Amino acid sequence: MRLKNKVAVITGAANGIGRAIAIRFAREGARVAINDIDKASGQALQSQIEIAGGTSIYFHGDAASERDVSALMTAVEDRFGGLDILVNNVVADATAVATNQWDSLTEVCLKSYWISMKAAFPFMQHAGSSVVNISSVNALMGLGKEHVYSSMKAAILGLSRSMVGEFSPHGIRINCICPGTIVTERWKVRFTREPEMEQRLTKLYPIGRLGTPEDVANAALFLASDEASFITGAVLTVDGGLTAVNTAFVK
Repeated sequence: MRLKNKVAVITGAANGIGRAIAIRFAREGARVAINDIDKASGQALQSQIEIAGGTSIYFHGDAASERDVSALMTAVEDRFGGLDILVNNVVADATAVATNQWDSLTEVCLKSYWISMKAAFPFMQHAGSSVVNISSVNALMGLGKEHVYSSMKAAILGLSRSMVGEFSPHGIRINCICPGTIVTERWKVRFTREPEMEQRLTKLYPIGRLGTPEDVANAALFLASDEASFITGAVLTVDGGLTAVNTAFVK
């Protein structure tokens, strides 16, 4: 098991990419703390992991609240006796993304990452500690009119790299993942309503398909594990070639 005896906190873990990461980490031996405001889904995920033989606990809380996040990290330390891995994965509301709501997107997409890292780092200052920040291909290229969302996702890369210099000497690695279109619950609802959108988006990906939450979970597992012990400050694209090739030029 690649994460045996490790303790992981995953924010925004009740659904989508976060859920897949929690399940993957638990299968690899990690004790997983699920943080989300969706209580029903978070508790259901905890039960699913435990039924499968893993160790997990759900903590309700707002990842953009310093009080909630501080309580989360302290509770994890008390319950599991340490903290090794932090995955920041809070997802902004689709309406806020589409309408460029500055305050909302800043709170959810950027400030929450800063708050979680500040609260977690006092418990992670030992060799083998790892932070995985989930960004987006929106950080690397313009996509539609989601200007504020793209700005916040780009800021995650800058924030992560800036913190590498300070915290690497304390044993903490910090890396980012930039997923492309990942078919989460939110996208499934939209594709059911607009099937032509799924076809149009798929044509943008040289690999010929859209991503799955498990694709991102596999990448997060690698970066969180000791196999990536010499990797920090990196940006890993999990995007089926979207940012590498403009398919309009490929016959």
